[in-house]
Amino acid sequence: MSDQPVILVPLDGMADALPALSVAKVFSGLEHAAVRILHVAEQASAATEIAPRLGLAAEDLHGASLETRTGEPAAAILATADDLHARLIVLCTHTAPGSPAGKVGGTALSVLRGASCPVILVNPAQPLQDWRLRKVLLPHEGTSAASDAVKPGVELARRADADLLVLLVAAPGPASPQARGSLTSPFYLDQPQHEWPAWAVEFMERLACICPLSDLRVRLLLARGSPASEILRVAREESVDLIILTWKGIWAPERAETLKAVVREAACPAMVVRVRAGGGSNSPRNSGAAGAPRAAPAAQ
Repeated sequence: MSDQPVILVPLDGMADALPALSVAKVFSGLEHAAVRILHVAEQASAATEIAPRLGLAAEDLHGASLETRTGEPAAAILATADDLHARLIVLCTHTAPGSPAGKVGGTALSVLRGASCPVILVNPAQPLQDWRLRKVLLPHEGTSAASDAVKPGVELARRADADLLVLLVAAPGPASPQARGSLTSPFYLDQPQHEWPAWAVEFMERLACICPLSDLRVRLLLARGSPASEILRVAREESVDLIILTWKGIWAPERAETLKAVVREAACPAMVVRVRAGGGSNSPRNSGAAGAPRAAPAAQ
């Protein structure tokens, strides 16, 4: 097996699945990775037979390889990703005819739950043929666990020469207990001039402890309100190309509400990074600001 990293792109033969390939090819260049297109079918077939069924032209296969596997789609995708030590899985949220807009289909959800690498979810309704990575949005709720997404976000922005927007959304109300390593938001949200400058410097210094930021175009944004609404608003107003979201791996009623809403409504792809239970030891620590507004919780 080649040592070259692999980006896995499952395609099911529906035309709506093809935007995932456009996104994967951009990441291929950024990651110096090979694109492996996977089609799961009832029986294995030669690539020359499968390509026309998937709607792939010769130029679509340039720089990519194609294989088929049999079995249940999600299980086959996850097994292939493990076999190839895939760096990323890029797939559409849904492709079944008649699926509600923004719905995360069963295959995509099973892959998201079982993947050992980040998963990029693509809205098949968006025209992404000329997609490029110019602005990366990294929501951060101030916790140590969320810092797990900082490094991949910074590395992507650096490779793509993209702007990195770090967004902290604070919700009003009494402060909730913060895990060790967390950094609460400024106390005076309605009058940010009181604490914002010093807080912003401290926050960026702590992020810089995780990975260097000096050579990047980084902006730190503070918003107040519903995390999902603010993430979507900033993504829309800033014409963001990719949103990086952390997730604790729980997809149940009344859980992961931010992740669900962003994936459902965002016009751009979303990269989902699973976070460790306790966060990293070199993540931001709690600033200890008594009575500070609670930061928006991580998607669980």
